[in-house]
Amino acid sequence: MDALWKSAAFESDSVDSIDGNSYSSDSIDGNEMEHCTDEHGATLLVSLGDGRMDASVQPTFLSVCPVPGDSQLFYIRLQTSHYSFSIKKSCVARSGSSFYQLRSILKSHHPYLTMPSLPMLPSLWICSYHTISLQLVTFLSTVVAERELLSNKALHLFLQTELSMEKIKDNLEGKRDDEVLVPKSKIVKDERNNTKEGFGALFGNVNNNN
Repeated sequence: MDALWKSAAFESDSVDSIDGNSYSSDSIDGNEMEHCTDEHGATLLVSLGDGRMDASVQPTFLSVCPVPGDSQLFYIRLQTSHYSFSIKKSCVARSGSSFYQLRSILKSHHPYLTMPSLPMLPSLWICSYHTISLQLVTFLSTVVAERELLSNKALHLFLQTELSMEKIKDNLEGKRDDEVLVPKSKIVKDERNNTKEGFGALFGNVNNNN
């Protein structure tokens, strides 16, 4: 089967953008995430702790795949049910160098944590796509698995928006206040005209039932 970024399923994924924020449709499924482990991309299963007593543990998948036709860009796909993420399935494109910028941002805000490592930047132009993808997704999965880093706004903006790294920095410095947006199509609207129909529309007309 074709790799995820070559498949029809990938082509059907809609990634919309509003004021720099992006989100994807729910067309990503577990099988597609597995197929992202083709020769060029890599997918890892991440175990995220959940402090809620009644929460069932659900897997989180992170995938990194090269963007066809652009050797400097990589797709980052996230599929999760963890409560810390606003969007459960997302896909963004990031440059290889942006991973290093993210690491630098996280390190400056969490100086007492041991930051996950990345390969030397020149290796991005030497190693195979699969090797690079595996190194990048390993870095992201380790970052996400660290509770303190998971709470960092920069990480969420990096993973689930198309904001530039400069704008992500502005968010941390209080110059901007961007959010990871939930698609409008996912917001359930109550279209009942309760002001006119009252409880009759909700529970039926008592007089008519008698």
